[in-house]
Amino acid sequence: APAETVTEAPIQAPPPQVVFSAPTANEADVPTGSRVRIQFSRDMQPESFKGQVSARYDAQEATEHVIPPTPIPSFTASFDQGRRVLELRFAAPLDRFRTVVISLGAGILAFDKQPLAPYAVSYTHLR
Repeated sequence: APAETVTEAPIQAPPPQVVFSAPTANEADVPTGSRVRIQFSRDMQPESFKGQVSARYDAQEATEHVIPPTPIPSFTASFDQGRRVLELRFAAPLDRFRTVVISLGAGILAFDKQPLAPYAVSYTHLR
């Protein structure tokens, strides 16, 4: 009788997820000079963050409160592989009484090339 060949599908890890952010989602009273930290569930490809991280003031809030469009200060993003943390540092303090939205695009990849689902977190600067 011919021997049966058993092939097993490789075990695939779950897709990467955001497990924590500071500030947390919808947090208020965040100091204007705060850094943003986002932690991931898996090891990520640091180069995949390029062009996939954005920051802006909430456009709907600006429309509702008749606030003229204001660009957000530039920022740098760095990834700490050991802690799995992406950190954003803004070049200048952010505007008080404004909601900030940080978005992560689908081009961000785990080490095994699984994409991060698009993610956004918003928080408000009151002081």
